[in-house]
Amino acid sequence: MNMKAIVFEGSDKPLALRELAVPVPGPGQLLLKVSACGICGSDLHAYKTSLTEENIVFGHEFSGSVEAIGDGAIGDWKVGDRVIALGAMLCGQCPACERGQPEQCEKLESIGFTRDGAYAEYVLTHSALTIKIPEDIDDRQAALVEPLAVGLTAIKDCKLPMGGNVLVIGAGIIGIAVAKWARFFGAENIGISDLENSRLERAKAVGATMTINAKENPDPVQAFLEATGQTPDAIVECVGRPMLKGLVEMAPAGAHIVVLGASMQEEPISSLAAAQKKVRMTFSFGYELPDFDFIVRMISAGRVSTDKLITQSVGLDETPQVFAELMKPNDHCKVLIEPGIDF
Repeated sequence: MNMKAIVFEGSDKPLALRELAVPVPGPGQLLLKVSACGICGSDLHAYKTSLTEENIVFGHEFSGSVEAIGDGAIGDWKVGDRVIALGAMLCGQCPACERGQPEQCEKLESIGFTRDGAYAEYVLTHSALTIKIPEDIDDRQAALVEPLAVGLTAIKDCKLPMGGNVLVIGAGIIGIAVAKWARFFGAENIGISDLENSRLERAKAVGATMTINAKENPDPVQAFLEATGQTPDAIVECVGRPMLKGLVEMAPAGAHIVVLGASMQEEPISSLAAAQKKVRMTFSFGYELPDFDFIVRMISAGRVSTDKLITQSVGLDETPQVFAELMKPNDHCKVLIEPGIDF
């Protein structure tokens, strides 16, 4: 049995629509029929830099339904269960897996980067890293849990004081996720900076208390101070381009810079400048299964909204063209691939 899938063939070639064999779930694994999969900025970075090997299928932000169950699957699964999963695959055999510490798996693989992901009709997940979703959350909302989890981790890494102040650099889906969680946990002033007014308007509609046009205000820290009378306790970088040197120079004394954008390019920073200001810097990455469970509960309870986050949905046939368009400046928040829908 074959399936449609979008394959990375190298940075000098467009993504390719191919027919591949439907994977067979091994021990502890689940085969999912993909309902929706987000196109992530990390996918764009991986494409540009050839971070991953050729002939891989991207896609780690997905929802789906259980199609087949491997031997020894962990949990009470049945065909048709609607689920989401962490973008990782366990070996299930190393000492860490046997101890129930999957994040320490000695052979952990990344779905969509080191093994095939969900730009396809089907994808494999590990049952220990998969959770069911309730009926009151639709497949599109469920596919947003992963980027929301990235933002949740960043806010936890900020370690904000009660009623703290946050400045977010970049109003894409991750920057908006950070702003949402900052508001959820009681930040007083939540500023967000971006080059595009349309993104800033969206950010204000979903949680930011103030917006800063980076073209007009190249020093967002100063703009934040002028607007609020306070300096940010945390500055969260969500762009993924070299800018740490500038952020250190702009940061107020004692600020905490949380680096979330994961730039693939080297950049120089002055450790002396950072030391003189006693700037702290944290590199934020990833999430845990309890984060997914928490976010699902908060969406289901209506305490976190996914409104306005999805700006386009496409089928697999359209994906190569839309992916290429996302490589250029744009005002999208999240584009979803929905393999089962004919657009």
